[in-house]
Amino acid sequence: MSRFRSVAASATLGGALSAVAFGAQAGTDLASGTTVSILVALGAGGLLAFFVLRGRPGPFNGAAAVLLLAVFTAITALSAAWSIAPADTAEEAGRTFAYLVAFATAVAGGRHFPRAAGAVAGAVALAGVVVCGWALATRVFPASLGGELLLTSRLGAPFGYWNALGGMAALTVPPTLWLATRSGTSRAATALSYPALGLLILTILLTQSRGALAALFLALVIWFVLVPLRLRSVPALLLPSVAVAPVAAWALSRHQFTEAFQDVRTQEAVAGDFGLLLVALCAVLLAAGLAVEAVTARRTLSLPTRRRAGIALAVVACALPLATLASVAMSDRGLGGTVSDRFEELTSETEAPPAGSSRLVSASSSRGEYWRQAGKIFEERPLVGRGANTFGLARLLYREDGRGAAHAHGFGAQTLADLGLVGVLSALALLVAWLGAAARTLGLGPGRRPRPDWSDNRIALTSLTLCAVAFGLHAGIDWTWSIPGTALPALVAAGFVAGRGPLPAVTAVSGAPERPSPPEGIGTRRLAAGAVLVTTALCCWAIWQPQAAARASDRALDSIEGGDFEAAEREAADARELDPYSTAPLFVRADALAGQGQRVAAHRALEQAVREHPRDPDTWLRLSEFEFRDLDLPDRAIVTVEAARPLDPKSRRIQSLSAEIQAAITSGMPAP
Repeated sequence: MSRFRSVAASATLGGALSAVAFGAQAGTDLASGTTVSILVALGAGGLLAFFVLRGRPGPFNGAAAVLLLAVFTAITALSAAWSIAPADTAEEAGRTFAYLVAFATAVAGGRHFPRAAGAVAGAVALAGVVVCGWALATRVFPASLGGELLLTSRLGAPFGYWNALGGMAALTVPPTLWLATRSGTSRAATALSYPALGLLILTILLTQSRGALAALFLALVIWFVLVPLRLRSVPALLLPSVAVAPVAAWALSRHQFTEAFQDVRTQEAVAGDFGLLLVALCAVLLAAGLAVEAVTARRTLSLPTRRRAGIALAVVACALPLATLASVAMSDRGLGGTVSDRFEELTSETEAPPAGSSRLVSASSSRGEYWRQAGKIFEERPLVGRGANTFGLARLLYREDGRGAAHAHGFGAQTLADLGLVGVLSALALLVAWLGAAARTLGLGPGRRPRPDWSDNRIALTSLTLCAVAFGLHAGIDWTWSIPGTALPALVAAGFVAGRGPLPAVTAVSGAPERPSPPEGIGTRRLAAGAVLVTTALCCWAIWQPQAAARASDRALDSIEGGDFEAAEREAADARELDPYSTAPLFVRADALAGQGQRVAAHRALEQAVREHPRDPDTWLRLSEFEFRDLDLPDRAIVTVEAARPLDPKSRRIQSLSAEIQAAITSGMPAP
C-alpha cells in the first residue's frame, strides 16, 4: 500500500472510530446508541459485502473467531426469550450485532489487504489521541467544552466515564509506540508520536484508572519481550513518562482535579495554568522526539551492541515483576500476607478508594460487591442466566444499599450473570480461537519454523494484537465492552490480526510454492454478498424498533400534555406494536386511558405490565401508585407495593410509598 493510500485509510478509519466514541459516548442512551449501532452495522456490512464480492484466493483466516462471535451474538439475542428485562436485552443484542459485523469486516480487511497493518495501527492511534486530547481540552476550556457541573473530579469526556477513557488511552499506547519506533517514516511523524504518548499517559493518570494502568503495564511487558525495537522503545516511553510526571503531580494536587461537584467557575481557576502546562508538555516532547531522531540518524549502534542491549532490556522487563514480588516477600507482612490484604481490599464491599494520586496505589473498589451480586444472580439460573444486559435489574434483589449499577464491572462477571455457563463457554471459545489466529499471524505458534522476520508489518501487527490484549484485560475488570468507543477500536485491531494470516518466513521453503485455491465463482460470491446485505438490513431494522417505539411513546406523552388522550392511546398502541418488550408503551397507554376516565382499563394495562415484567419493581410501583392515588384503594395498594419490596429491599421509593400508604390507612384520610 502506498504512503498516500495508507495515510488516507488511517485518517478515514481513525475519523470513523473517533465519531463512534463521540456519538455513542457511554452507550447508555438509547437514541445515540441505536444510531451508532445502525451506522456501524450498515457501514461495516457494506464493506463486508464488497470484500465478499471481490473475493480472494487462499484460506479463510479468522473464520473460527467470526463464527464463534456470531454464536455469542445469537445467544445474546435469543436470551430475550427468557430475559427478565427483554427491552434491555434487545438493546444489547443490537450493539453486539454491530460488533460482530465490524469484527467480520476487519477480518476480511486483513485477508484482502495483508500489508495494511500500519494503516490500521495509525487509525487506532489517531482515534485514541483525538479522544484523549478532547478529554484534556475540556479541562482547558471548561465553559465551552465541559459541562456546567463536574459530578466527579476524574477525567472522563466524551464517555462520561473515567475508566472508559483510561481504557481508551491504554489500548492506544501500543500502536502509538509502534509509530514512535518504526523505521522508514518521516522524522516529523516519529517525533509527533512523543507528545501523543505523553497525552495518553497523562490521560490515564488523570482518570486515576488503576485497571487501565495495569492493562497497559502488562501489554508493555509483552512488547518488550517480543519486539526487538527495545532501544527505540525506551526513550519513546521514558521521556513522555518523565515529562508527564510533574504535570500530573501538579494537577492531582489541585482540588479541581481531586474533588467532585466542581462548577465552571472553580474549574476555570486552574484551566489557564493547565493549558499552559499542556502546551509546554507537547513542545518539550516534540523537541525530545526530534532530538532522539537526530541522534539515532547520525549514530547507529553495531548489531552485537543492539542485541546485547535488547536482551538486557527484555531481562529487565521480565525482572520487574519478579523484583516486585521479592520486595513484597521481604516486607513485614510477607508475600502471602500482602497478597491477602490486597485481595481483601479489592473484594471489600465497605472500603472506599481514596481520592487523588493515592488512589493509583490503592486496590479498594466497589467491584467486590458487584461480583458477589453477579455470583448470586448466576446461582438463580446457572445454565443460561437472566438475559443479556439484565444485571442492573437482577442485582436489586441482592444490593446492600441504594446505589444503582447497570453493569457488573467485568465482562466475565457480567456474562456469567446474564448468559450463564452457555455465554461464558462461548466467550472462552471465542478467546481461544482468536488467540490461536493471532499466534499464527505473528508466527508465535508452536512448531512454526522458520520464524518470520521482524518486519515493520509484523511489528505493526504486534501492536494491534497488544491493543486488543490491553482492551481485553481492562474489560475483564470493567464494563468497557458495552461502550462502543472503546470496544470497536479493539475489535477492529483484533479482527485485522486474525484475518491477516501467517506472515512469510525469513527464508523461503524449498520446493514449489503452494498454489492457493481459486476464488469462488462470481455467482456464488454475489449470492453471499447479497445475503450479507440483506441480513445487515434486517438486523438494522430490528435494532431500530425500540427507538421507533420510544419516539411513539414520546409523541403519546406530548398528546397527553395537550389533552388529546385518544391520539395518545393510538400512539401508545403503535409503540407497543413496534416494541412489545418495553414497559413504556403500557405505562403511556394507562395514562391515556386514565385521562379519558377509563380507570378500569388503565388498571388492566398496568396489571399487564406486572404480568409481563414481574421482576421489575417499577411495574409494581406504578400499579400501586395508581391504585392508591387514582382508584383510592389503599388496602389494595399496600399489598401491591409490599409485593415489590422483596424485589428491591433497599429501594427508597418503595419504602416511601409504603409509608405514605400506611399513614393514609391509619388516618383514614383519602389519598392525595
